[in-house]
Parts: sequence; C-alpha cells; structure tokens
Amino acid sequence: MIKAGIIGGSGLVGQSILRILLKHKGVIVNQVVSESHAGKKVSNVFPDIRCALDFSPMSIDSLNQNDVVFIAIPHTKAASLLPQLKCKVVDMTADHRLTHTYGLPEVFKADIAKAKIIANPGCYATACILATYPIKKHIQYAVFDCISGYSGGGVNHGYDYMENIIAYKLTDHFHIKEMVKVLGFDLSFTPHVVNAFNGIMCTAHITFDIPLDVSGLKREYKKFYGRANTMVVDGIPCTKEVVGTPLCKIGGFAQEKQNRLVVVSVIDNLMKGAASQAVENMNIMFGLDQTEGLA
Repeated sequence: MIKAGIIGGSGLVGQSILRILLKHKGVIVNQVVSESHAGKKVSNVFPDIRCALDFSPMSIDSLNQNDVVFIAIPHTKAASLLPQLKCKVVDMTADHRLTHTYGLPEVFKADIAKAKIIANPGCYATACILATYPIKKHIQYAVFDCISGYSGGGVNHGYDYMENIIAYKLTDHFHIKEMVKVLGFDLSFTPHVVNAFNGIMCTAHITFDIPLDVSGLKREYKKFYGRANTMVVDGIPCTKEVVGTPLCKIGGFAQEKQNRLVVVSVIDNLMKGAASQAVENMNIMFGLDQTEGLA
C-alpha cells in the first residue's frame, strides 16, 4: 500500500485529492496537514468526507514517513518545502512547473514514471495544451478563449462572479509560460470566470501553416490520445459532461477559414485540472494503472 500525505488538505484541491485517495484501493492516507484546522477531525470540518483522520500541523519528519506527499497550498509556498521532503512529491502549485517534470500524463507519461517530483499542470494549461498538442507541429498561432467556474479564479481572486462574467489577467496569466514551454508555438490566452462552481471550457482558434484536412487532423487526435482520460467526441462538448470526472473531452473541429480551425476542450478544473490528474501522476510514479482509483 502507498502511504500518502496531503499538505493543504482543507483547501478545495486538497479536499478533492483526499476524497479520491480515500476510495483508492492502493493508498492509505496517513496525514492531512491544515494549520487552520489542526487537531480537528476531518469529518467534523467536512461532514461529507467520512474518515477517522484528524487534521495535523506541519511536521516535515512526519511527512517524510510517507511514500508520497501532495502539496496543495497557495502558489509560492511550495519552493521552501520541497528541499525538505525526501519522499516522492506531487506539487499542485505553479512553483516548479518550469523546472521539474511536468505532470501531464497524456504527453509525459514516460518521464513521470521515472520522476521523484511532479509539477502538476495548471487547470487552464491542461485544457489548452490537450486541445492542441497532437497537432502542434502544424500550428502557427492559437488564441485560447477560456471560461472557468468560480472554484478556480473566482474563489482565489475574490471576483464578483454571481450573475456575472469576469475577464481577468488579459495578457499576463501565469499559466501562459507553461503552455508556451510545452506547445512551442505563439499563442494568446484570456481567462474568464462565470457563475458555475466548477468546469473549464477552452475554445481554441488555431491558425495553421498548411491548408486544413479536418478529418485527417481529427484522426491524429484520436490516435494520439488512444485510451487516455482525454477523448475526442463528435459535436461540441460541454462542461456538464465532465464535471466530477477525471476526463477531458475534445470536440468542435469546425473549419473557420482555409487554414483556421476551432476546437473545444472541457475539463473539471478541480479534477482533471487538479486532483484527479495528481492521482494519475501518482499512479504512474508507482507503476499502477493510470486510471486506478479514478472510476
């Protein structure tokens, strides 16, 4: 059995990781760290999480008794923790996405299997990269127009998202750097928050350097993703199809001009955009089936 600890277990992402791991047949959760709730029973703070664990204060010695630790704390806080952890780590923050193994299983599975430290991708970056990666060699430029539920940007930034649509970080969102590093082509990205709790939709307007063969490109997607948690669908996918699941669905494939294609990808920002992808990475690191515990 894999012994696991979670740092930041009372946040939305930490809670989501805990819920998955409690149902994972190959994992024992030893420790859930929360400075704000230390000493309280997890089930008293979150009645829908049924377990006998108490939230614990930070203890590096205790954390190092685990086989793997998930870091689910605010960005910039993980950099000082990482050198102290001797076990395997899945870091949910943005602190190491440009410097450590990038945890996007559909693309970097072989690297993940050999890594000690995984930098879990950002939620927007996950949706945008998966929407374009299989055909990136053909892409000249892409515009990613993305919409997220408020459990992401709305909660983190305090936006007035009720009965509202908010555009933010118009040119300098921190997910852009990881997108550019993985995709390698020029791109623009604008995120929006809407009045839905979770889910992300990425509408990608893709300009090519060659005339389009839409059916051929769609075949490339299907061949690339195979049996992964990312699937190509007919029609235009919507967030209701993926909320609460570890899936990414990709569809649309509408030709806008001779060399421009519109592709739509959808994920749950707390699942494929965070917690379930983290567990996928853990599974690969320990030689388990990639989808173990994610049914």
